Amino acid sequence: MTVCFFEVAEELNLEKSKRWFLTPCGLDCCTCPIRLRTKEELDYWKDQNVNPDKIRCDGCRSDRTGHHWSPDCKILQCCVYEQHLEFCAECADFPCSILAEWVENYEHHAQAVQRLHKMKEIGIDEWLKKYG
Repeated sequence: MTVCFFEVAEELNLEKSKRWFLTPCGLDCCTCPIRLRTKEELDYWKDQNVNPDKIRCDGCRSDRTGHHWSPDCKILQCCVYEQHLEFCAECADFPCSILAEWVENYEHHAQAVQRLHKMKEIGIDEWLKKYG
């Protein structure tokens, strides 16, 4: 049986706070143009002949019954569902080959992994106090 992130979040006592909006891979949902459905983002997808109504994401920590940009995300599958971790930075294999492949084409992915490195260095709670 697959465990949904919502159940794991309850187990970890996550509230909808800055911590809730940080994804396991280190992306920040608070500023995500897809989650926010910014005009620029929607216009970009219109130009790609994609229906803007399909451009939605409730975030990785949502109950997963709504919209999610990457429902088959390998990172989420590994970190949350298999390892039962909150962030990839907590994993003994961090940084792994899945993250290495993920950062190759997008600067914001590389920034997310840098965020995870800092979390690992100073601790997640300390990172949240300092940057959250």
